[in-house]
Amino acid sequence: MRRATIAWGALCAAGIASAQTSAVQSSSDGSSVTLFGIADVTYGYGTGSIASKSQLYSGGNTASRLGFRGVEDLGGGMAAGYWLEAGLNIDDGSTGTTNTNNQPNGSVGGFNFNRRATVSLMDFWGEMRAGRDFTAHYRNRTDVDPFSNNGAGTSQPQAGSIGGPTSTRASNIIAYYLPPNLGGFFGEVQYYFGENGSPAPIEHDGTGYSGRVGYATGPFAIALAAGRTKFARTATSGDIDSANLGVSWDFKVVKVMGGYYRDKVDKLPEITATGYLVGAVVPVGFDQFKVSWSTYGTDATGDPTARKWAFGYVYNFSKRTALYATYARVSNSGGSTTAVNGSLTDPNRSSSGYDLGMKLAF
Repeated sequence: MRRATIAWGALCAAGIASAQTSAVQSSSDGSSVTLFGIADVTYGYGTGSIASKSQLYSGGNTASRLGFRGVEDLGGGMAAGYWLEAGLNIDDGSTGTTNTNNQPNGSVGGFNFNRRATVSLMDFWGEMRAGRDFTAHYRNRTDVDPFSNNGAGTSQPQAGSIGGPTSTRASNIIAYYLPPNLGGFFGEVQYYFGENGSPAPIEHDGTGYSGRVGYATGPFAIALAAGRTKFARTATSGDIDSANLGVSWDFKVVKVMGGYYRDKVDKLPEITATGYLVGAVVPVGFDQFKVSWSTYGTDATGDPTARKWAFGYVYNFSKRTALYATYARVSNSGGSTTAVNGSLTDPNRSSSGYDLGMKLAF
């Protein structure tokens, strides 16, 4: 097997690949094109002390998407690749929004590859990647969340994050990834550009860096990540620092996971948020039972904090088709008003909700 194929396969196995694939086309020059996607639609209901909400939405179990990726063998062990992935809203047929320059007001609608748009060069030394992608400090939030930050069960450190426009993804990234043959060690570093042409003090808004290092062997995995995105200091914005730690252990009969999260915004006045997560995934034959407890709160006046319990079951018809149900309940304190599935609740009151959905991967 060619080294280029090994490198690409290892990246997918490590979790950078995010969907089932099909429609693979190969040619004699060693190149390939893969079409992949997920269609996930959910009935979601949420209730709070002020208002309840019913809705049909997309991505209660896994984010819906349509993507294309490919790799070309350049010879001598080197390969080039690309990845184009667009978010989909199955409930109404629309697509997601992207952020062109990592600004709070930088969202752009219409069809776009908002989830990922990258080109890569891979060899024995690892991978260089450029484009739009997950930030390194996001991965520890999704990797140790039993619900993968989707639907009513989304962890509170994700749902309530004060991490700003680059909390999950960033545009204009230049990144390096370690090769997959380092005895279980893995890592990545990123630098991204805000591309803000305005003069000081906001010329560097949206520019930042992020990194992650970890170790995974057998059933055990641990990773530490941190990142900073620059913004001019005002009453509503400032430099954003994020750091987190994720740990998991697969005991076969149950996979347990945990996370610690800290975000700080250097605005006037400065605000810091801290979060925790403990979760588990229990295989039930071909199906899964999921449970998590998470909390996220800030040091703003009153120390507003939300605590969430989430329970879910996934019934797999096959490797590609599943039905699922999720129930979540949030308790608020310190003036927090967090609610589930678009409902509204008064400060310090609770909220609950559920998802019933179906997922098909292709």
